[in-house]
Amino acid sequence: MAWACGRRLLQFDEDAEPRVTDDISNKMKQRAIVGYGLKTEQVWENGVLGGEIALQNIWSWIDLVKSLRDEGKQKLNSKLSGYKMQGAKAILKGELTPVGFPSKSELQSVPWVGLERHNGGQRHIYRNECREMALQLCGWSFNRDGVTINDFLDRLQSDGHYERAAAIALFNLKIRNAIEILNKGSTADNGKGGDINLNVVAMALSGYTEEKKTLWREMCRELKTQLSSPYLRAMFAFLIADDNYDEVLYEAGIAIQDRVAIACIYLSDIKMMDYIEKLTAKMIEVGNLDGILLTGLTKEGVELLQMYVDLAGDVQTASFVMAEASPELMKDGRVKEWVDSYRDLLDMWRLWHQRALFDIHWFRGESGSRPSQQVSVSCNFCGKSISTSVQGRGPRRPFIHYTARTPATKSKVTCCPGCRKPLPRCALCLMHMGTASGMGSYKALGNKPTVSAGVKESKQVHFANWFTWCQSCRHGGHANHVTDWFREHTECPVTGCTCRCMTLDSVGKTTTDSLAQIL
Repeated sequence: MAWACGRRLLQFDEDAEPRVTDDISNKMKQRAIVGYGLKTEQVWENGVLGGEIALQNIWSWIDLVKSLRDEGKQKLNSKLSGYKMQGAKAILKGELTPVGFPSKSELQSVPWVGLERHNGGQRHIYRNECREMALQLCGWSFNRDGVTINDFLDRLQSDGHYERAAAIALFNLKIRNAIEILNKGSTADNGKGGDINLNVVAMALSGYTEEKKTLWREMCRELKTQLSSPYLRAMFAFLIADDNYDEVLYEAGIAIQDRVAIACIYLSDIKMMDYIEKLTAKMIEVGNLDGILLTGLTKEGVELLQMYVDLAGDVQTASFVMAEASPELMKDGRVKEWVDSYRDLLDMWRLWHQRALFDIHWFRGESGSRPSQQVSVSCNFCGKSISTSVQGRGPRRPFIHYTARTPATKSKVTCCPGCRKPLPRCALCLMHMGTASGMGSYKALGNKPTVSAGVKESKQVHFANWFTWCQSCRHGGHANHVTDWFREHTECPVTGCTCRCMTLDSVGKTTTDSLAQIL
């Protein structure tokens, strides 16, 4: 058996059955069961449930942006109020500033930390407000609100990322910290034993010199080609760079947020924007979720997610991510296709509870809207809905509500609003059922809602008046009459029908006494 998954053709045979568990449909089903995408307080937890690095990165970024926005550190330009989550590209272009463009960057010379014997050793860096905001998105907002670079490096080391921690220390001109981290990583007890290569790299870093033509620089170039770790290679490339950081910025193994942060610190305005444009285009082309850092949840972000869906087939992640976007983007045709596809999958898997939770979560993002009613009672003759909850909702229900207009029967429906044919009779009282399940205008009086002529408050119709019928024999009537009948009988109330309606599904297992409490 073979089937299409994005741009791939997958094949199944019994010998390869274990590999089927890696299919994206199985992954999405398991993630849906554990509540993936529904964490709204600690948004980063969705990435943990996803179980993949790319998913952890995108949910951590969304969590970071929401926290920055709540703290007032990322303020939108009034012209961009339709976009809730802008990426680093828009920020660096100055689109979030009041004037709509960035101020010219200030060039500064910053000395190395830990190289006192090399008095005068410095690197040139660039700073302005837009670069600082972009560094916040990258998680590099050090020395702000009591967050120091040492706290950030300690977290990386506690997670076992010694190479990345050492590289970030070096990129921030703290070479002594980088050497200490490498030495610590070489002896770390992480279950695999320390990496002796880190000691060698630490020794090489300790001999760093600013002089251009030295044996040390030649040996670093040679050693760089022999290292397997992208961060270790980037460290040597950074040390021997002469204001040209291309080898660092185009090192594919380095995280996107680290590459963008390096560009924000060390590249001039023109070179930085040229690099950001190229990197954004590359991320969109390959459908890399890490590129959301650059695009944000904007139109470019939708293009990136579309490519990701085409390659991976993961409509689940795309739908949940866009639930965090602006209402305008949520109405995009591509987004609606992802959402409808994911809903169909949940229905196919019979995950009704997860489907309901997803609908609730999705419509939280669309202010002033709610999920439309998806199940309603329809007329046997014309097929139109007779539920009072869906009448008068606009062009979808243009027919007129034909009922008696006395106060006692204001919400009562005794015939189809579309064709005026009478509604079915109750099998017990033999009267035409007069009220469809749904919403009506009621006022609470005591413990029982009653119809009020002057009150427009919309509440649910009392359960006793709901239509109810057996899904097997199709006989039924008013809910209270049917419940009373099955307190003393086991078979259908219609003469000649031997259907045991109350024993056919899980509802039948509920005692009639508990049902009576609802009425």
